[in-house]
Amino acid sequence: MYSPDVALGLGSLVYALSCLEGRPHKEEIIVAKALLVREPHGSLALNGYFLRENAGESAEEAYAFGMRRLVSRQTELTDKLKKRFVTLLLRVARAHKGISANEWLFIRRFRRDLQQLQTG
Repeated sequence: MYSPDVALGLGSLVYALSCLEGRPHKEEIIVAKALLVREPHGSLALNGYFLRENAGESAEEAYAFGMRRLVSRQTELTDKLKKRFVTLLLRVARAHKGISANEWLFIRRFRRDLQQLQTG
């Protein structure tokens, strides 16, 4: 289990991935909803996702916010949890016509940024 801060960050990161190439695609939104709702504090993660969308934030703004949340709670992030978050992003990216080059770059960046955080 992890904190509401981490859940909010996760929702923001999923939104950032979804809007890399413009507005999120319907398939990505459906998969994101289904996956985030199963996470601890899933409703908060979904709220983070839709808050970013309603505010019209860019992918970079949403990514920065999400990573700030994870950094602030980095001791909660086990290696297993980090892998789960990467897998979740991969599943969202695959939802619409497979994973694009921009999505691959985003996920690699996220994985690298996560690896730099202290594991709990």
